[in-house]
Amino acid sequence: MIGANPRIHLQELAKRLGISKQAVHHRMQVLAEAGVIKGMIAGISIPYLDAVPVTVFGISRTASVENTLDRLGESEYSRRAVVTGGNFFYVVGFLRNISELGSYVEFVKRAGEMPEPTVGINCLDDGLSPDYSVDGVGKRKQSYKELSPLDLKIIDSLKDNARRPIADIADMVGVSGKTVKRHLEDMISAGSLDMNVPVDSQAGGDLFLIMHVNLRDGADKGEVGRRLLSKHYFQDQYIRTLSNLPSLLVWVFWSDKIAEIRKVLRATSEDEDVLSVMLNFAYLERMYTNWRDKLTAVQTRPSENARTHNLHSGPRIQ
Repeated sequence: MIGANPRIHLQELAKRLGISKQAVHHRMQVLAEAGVIKGMIAGISIPYLDAVPVTVFGISRTASVENTLDRLGESEYSRRAVVTGGNFFYVVGFLRNISELGSYVEFVKRAGEMPEPTVGINCLDDGLSPDYSVDGVGKRKQSYKELSPLDLKIIDSLKDNARRPIADIADMVGVSGKTVKRHLEDMISAGSLDMNVPVDSQAGGDLFLIMHVNLRDGADKGEVGRRLLSKHYFQDQYIRTLSNLPSLLVWVFWSDKIAEIRKVLRATSEDEDVLSVMLNFAYLERMYTNWRDKLTAVQTRPSENARTHNLHSGPRIQ
């Protein structure tokens, strides 16, 4: 619930969970101290910027995972890296436009010691994502209202603390709390503000799983994805699709039950539209600060005529 709305009031959480406000506050503190909740951050949304989220994944030949994770963070495009068994890496990057793809892939190959990676362009709105933004993926709108200088100041005040109280934001940006509240509500409604909660579920005892589901030719990936999500329930899950890899679903879910994981693996492999499945257990993750987090102003966005689905011209920034 916090992931879907990082600014949700404690009282609302308490009501939905059926516990006291004090109990909610205590549990949030425990989760933060245990390292499960790793922060609550905000930034300009990827769809608003017309940026391109990509995932580069494959086997790394590294002898030092930690050193490799450090190197992957040296690019201004890197957003997140996940390590699974067998030195299989997933590296998520945010590109300003598609023309930067080749150079970023070469960087990941070199820094990640990944000679033969698979490159995927993340679909921004495939109907298989959760109610919260993951790796920049969220619902794309036909048009966006331009962010004002005040909007950008408010986003900057939330950069490291998406739950910052409105009164504190008002003091930081020099306007009334009423004005801050109105601008926040407008940006959230418009989809130009991205707020998310990086988590480390492993610290809470859950297994972080990534399943590659390879589909038969002609299968409707949206239909198959919705079927898998509805047939197998997990507390948190989503499916990532890649526009340039139409026969691949990347199913991400969390579970603490091995028997349940085996059941899902077997049932998925028996699906009539599935050719093969591969399951990876993630054990390490790293988040990076990138160019999106450092934006201080947006002068304008590309014209609608210049935009194409998934092959974006990128934002003009100041």
